[in-house]
Amino acid sequence: MDTKKKKISGKTVFNFIVFALCGFMIVYFCFSKGGLVELINSSQQINIFWLMLAIGAHLLNIVIDAVILHRFLNLSTNGVKITHSIKAALAGQFFCAVTPSSTGGQPMQIMILSHYGVDAGKATSALVQKFLVWQFTLTGYTIAVILLKFNFFAERLSPFLWVMSAIGFIVQAAMIFILILVSFSHKITFRLIKWFCKIGNKLRFIKNPEKTLDKIEQQLVYFHKSNKELSEHKGFLAINYILTIIQMTAIYIVPYCVYRALSPDSTINVGVFDIISAQSFVNMVSSLVPLPGASGAAELSFAGFFSGIFDETTMKSAILIWRTITYYGTIFISAPFSGMGKKKATELVTEMQEDIEEVEEELEIGEKSGE
Repeated sequence: MDTKKKKISGKTVFNFIVFALCGFMIVYFCFSKGGLVELINSSQQINIFWLMLAIGAHLLNIVIDAVILHRFLNLSTNGVKITHSIKAALAGQFFCAVTPSSTGGQPMQIMILSHYGVDAGKATSALVQKFLVWQFTLTGYTIAVILLKFNFFAERLSPFLWVMSAIGFIVQAAMIFILILVSFSHKITFRLIKWFCKIGNKLRFIKNPEKTLDKIEQQLVYFHKSNKELSEHKGFLAINYILTIIQMTAIYIVPYCVYRALSPDSTINVGVFDIISAQSFVNMVSSLVPLPGASGAAELSFAGFFSGIFDETTMKSAILIWRTITYYGTIFISAPFSGMGKKKATELVTEMQEDIEEVEEELEIGEKSGE
């Protein structure tokens, strides 16, 4: 009789808690008082046209994301197929949705693109450049919202939400500063990496820091070179910034479409830019919470920023519809592409194992020669 007990990993427990939280919120927003089921059973009609526009806006965001990725990849690697970029973009969307702070998206995209023959360094460079454009646009968008709609939010936000908004903006600005530093200063970036490698070596995460540093430095040289070349393509960058602004607007306009779907024409008294502004703050605040999809924080911040826009009878329904389209819908659409990198993942694990064995052999030789 086997008396061994299988240990449940912390990752499994964490995933279960997040899954249970998402399930609870769906049930709550559906069946609680003022929820979607009650709204459907009432005499109020849901405007399907605006609901379809909300779905279309989110799909536009996904399409533009794939287009921008394809553009950055083709700048450094000729012959990348659009189908490969689409598959990598969708896989990235899936792993961003299901991992804490969206940390799993880019590593999986690099893995998939490597599987399609794109050099890992070039793929990493393209993704970081794309992320840099996104962060610049996001910060600029937020500044515009603050300047243009300050009075609108001053009347509606609680002190807590103002504090969270300020923290979110500071984090965005700090992220841009770090990205610029890493993107253009080879000396500072290499020093930082060297420092992390030393810590990794002390913690026994990195067994051969010198060999790791050599590999990273080779990629770093190419990365900084490609960034300098990118700065010369002003027209290329301008188009990507315009596409990113459109993509961001498509994300932020979904709640407006939901608002129009749930509100009778006679009661519509909120402008589209008011709702776009509120949604930009929702994204900024909820991004501070390191949970997959910012579960819980996204719903609470939506309720806080939209408290003066949706009334009590439609708020829960609005939250559920918005999350279903922008979060659960993303997982549903991108899930079929989530396994695209499994073969390459196996190859990378094998390569890592070979590197470890090689290092162990070198250590054994060193010990014998020392004797």
